Amino acid sequence: MAFDSVVLNEGFFGSNKVHCAARYRFGDAERIVYGTDDGVFVSDLNAIGKDPVMVLALCDVRQVDVLPEDYQLLVVLTERQVLNFPLDALDSTDPTVALKQSKRIASDTSLVKVGFCLERLLVCIIKTKYSSSTVKVLEPIRESSRLTADTFRVFKELFIPNEVTSVHWLKTRICVGCSRGFEVADMKSQEIYSVLNSEDESLEFVRPKSGFLPSFRKQKNPRPMAIYRIDEEFLLCYDEFAFYIDKTGRRSRKEFMMSWEGKPTSFALCGPYVLAFEPSFVEVRHIETGVQSQVIRGSNMRPLFADTVDGSDGGDILVASDDRILSFRTTAGQEALRPVTIASS
Repeated sequence: MAFDSVVLNEGFFGSNKVHCAARYRFGDAERIVYGTDDGVFVSDLNAIGKDPVMVLALCDVRQVDVLPEDYQLLVVLTERQVLNFPLDALDSTDPTVALKQSKRIASDTSLVKVGFCLERLLVCIIKTKYSSSTVKVLEPIRESSRLTADTFRVFKELFIPNEVTSVHWLKTRICVGCSRGFEVADMKSQEIYSVLNSEDESLEFVRPKSGFLPSFRKQKNPRPMAIYRIDEEFLLCYDEFAFYIDKTGRRSRKEFMMSWEGKPTSFALCGPYVLAFEPSFVEVRHIETGVQSQVIRGSNMRPLFADTVDGSDGGDILVASDDRILSFRTTAGQEALRPVTIASS
């Protein structure tokens, strides 16, 4: 067994659906900030069983990110608006008063992703309209510790002629999942191209299907979900399977293929394991062998937090299952976790 499941909270959120979470340190305490239908809540990671406290009265909070300590900022996606707050807003005793400290960064937003690229901390904001997407990349201003001045400046702005469904930071590029698969946008040249090498015939099985076949005969393209760097290779996770490519985009392990038992809706990576989430179970597979190590069953399961802003191992995985908040922690006696990052040249 690869992971133990620890119940952090049960019954508190009830019908108030939890969509996301982030971990951060406050003094000597490890805290969790939750984004829910009814607002932002905070709890102490070590105070298991103690109910979270509402700190921001917002609606439909889909994403929360805590920027590293130098910036002391919270980024929130709520009702398609991106807001930022000084981190001390999470200590407010009045969840409505704390809203006065907010500043809107963007509107009509479908996705936000915080990470490192070109040795900078960046915030990627995706706006999708008419099957195309605008990618606005912002950089936080280190000197602006309060919201009396601009806290972000525009770093890059890109146009993707497809609907972007996921974002993945690389060392000098940004990778997006869209209807055509995984595509890479070079942050310097702004060139956009497929992550798959067009000369590798062994990748034909995953390339987008096109042509003028009748709709009832068209094959559905595998949906790109996540990409992870594993040493000098990349593990590409789709909703049907996962496989490796090298830095040139060629398939690096011809015989390796992970075929999921279910239809995953999201993924997480923790040490030598990749976790494929679907509502009724989580499939855990070893990233080197592809062998299934564990199946964790539940109801309405979805990951809330798996990796930190800088791409390093967050230590455990926070998961929602019905009205429970769980922590998936590596089982004692398992092999040591080696660093796995989402970064590449």
